[in-house]
Amino acid sequence: MIQISDLLLIANVSPEVAGSSGFNMIASFFAAALLIVIPAATFLIFVSQNDSLDRTSATRRR
Repeated sequence: MIQISDLLLIANVSPEVAGSSGFNMIASFFAAALLIVIPAATFLIFVSQNDSLDRTSATRRR
């Protein structure tokens, strides 16, 4: 059975490069979460709460 370390040697990739690449991939996931997902979720929650308040106040006026 071929192990990951054997695949890295066959592909002529050093373990340092593979480790660095993996770290950078995970770091980019966190950066995407901070830059895209969290602000978008915050905006959607804000809009949803305001819409709920608008609907509640509109039903009281009727």
